[in-house]
Amino acid sequence: MTTTTSAKLPYETFDSWEDGDLGAGFEEEDQHVGTVAGVVALIVGSTVGAGVLALPTATAAAGILPSSGALLGIWTLLLCDALLLAEVNVAIMRERDEDRLYHGRGHSPVVISLSDMAAATLGEEGKLFTSSLYTFMSLTVLIAYISKASDILSSATGLDVSTAAAIFTVGLGGTLCVGGSKVADKLNQALTYGLLAMFLLLVLSGAFYADWDSASWIGSVDAVPSTIPIIFLTLVFHDLVPVVCTYLNGDLKKVRRGILIGSTIPLGMFLAWNAVALALVDGKIGADPLKIISEEVGGAATVLLSAFGLSAIGTSFIGTSLGLSEYLMPKIDDVIQNMDESKEKSPLVRKLYEAMDVYEGKKASFLPSTKRVVAFTSMLAVPLFVAQTFPDIFLPVSTFVGAYGMTLMYGVMPPLMAWKMREQSDLHGVCETKQPSFWHCKITELLPGGQLVLSALSASAIAIAASKIHDDFTHAIGTADLNNVPVAVGLQTVTEVANVLN
Repeated sequence: MTTTTSAKLPYETFDSWEDGDLGAGFEEEDQHVGTVAGVVALIVGSTVGAGVLALPTATAAAGILPSSGALLGIWTLLLCDALLLAEVNVAIMRERDEDRLYHGRGHSPVVISLSDMAAATLGEEGKLFTSSLYTFMSLTVLIAYISKASDILSSATGLDVSTAAAIFTVGLGGTLCVGGSKVADKLNQALTYGLLAMFLLLVLSGAFYADWDSASWIGSVDAVPSTIPIIFLTLVFHDLVPVVCTYLNGDLKKVRRGILIGSTIPLGMFLAWNAVALALVDGKIGADPLKIISEEVGGAATVLLSAFGLSAIGTSFIGTSLGLSEYLMPKIDDVIQNMDESKEKSPLVRKLYEAMDVYEGKKASFLPSTKRVVAFTSMLAVPLFVAQTFPDIFLPVSTFVGAYGMTLMYGVMPPLMAWKMREQSDLHGVCETKQPSFWHCKITELLPGGQLVLSALSASAIAIAASKIHDDFTHAIGTADLNNVPVAVGLQTVTEVANVLN
């Protein structure tokens, strides 16, 4: 999963419109309308990322056919959720533009973010929950990315894992901090093109070396549930849906087509990669197909595999870092403003503020602003420390984020937002053109089936999380101190609850 885009977008959010500031920062020029092909390229390039490295390890026990069925099932679920996000996003976009038109303004190119969508449909509590979950997920996956990158760098260069983690984080993170979105865009495009080319080469060469006669076509069906969190993480591109809707100016037919085609191509790629990878490991559960190719072929293949792994991690790291840094910088601005107001009360705050003020006054033009430096330092320091302390954390963290964070954010929240939006639309009925009011227009539904389908989608995502809770606590009970009765009983109770939910 990668979350970066080459689109140059303003920093203002839907909050500006909601607070009544209808025109700040907007130009009245005709906006460029994107194409479906552009959306497809964006989704494909963003989906093929770090998740591809974890996929074969997670699916080895299930076998090729059961894990392929799981890929198709999760893709269907996520496709429905993506369409729901687009439905909500475009509905809010239309309400905003109608209100702007009522006040003599034109279409706004500002992206309506996921937290803005939650605020508009679920209230401030929904926005707070979404924002908090997004921050937590981003920090957690950064730990996974740094951990895997340090492992690849360590194997390729002979450096210790801790040093490799620091080099990757400081090197790539520093480049993004100093270079900004322009450098990040060029770097991400180069990595994405290289990644796709290497992906094709690896699948073709892997298919040639694989022993298809002894491949594990059907492993353990019982192992399928444990594959779902990684599959969920691998196929997610939903943080791009608001960008896609803005890029296509809210044209729902193009949005639907772009999402469908753009998500289908990575699905085909992952199905091919999963089959080849599992044929290569020859039933060895937990084996890394990339290492198998490297050991059997050696030479140039080792370099290719290292480059492939780092490119996959790099694209995901760039997207997550940029998204989280842009989210944090306005909040850091507020903190700096508060420091300015309270610097007379605390000598430490005064010295810190003066140091930042000196940096801003003397820094060269190419150096990043104080808030950018603080944003990147604060968001990368903790993930780097955790990755250095626990170097083998990539797969457990990826599984955790896929099972809990992704299922909540992109499995449960979209149906809830769509349910609330449709409910409000039904209450207000048809459009009232003279007096703008929120949800006063009939919503164009991208996903048919009504509340039954919305309930089924939410229940499916909850079942995924409940299954992981069951597995985690069953394992905890197995390793718990049985003499500690309260702990054992508590764990057993939670397990029973998970069984009911599941």
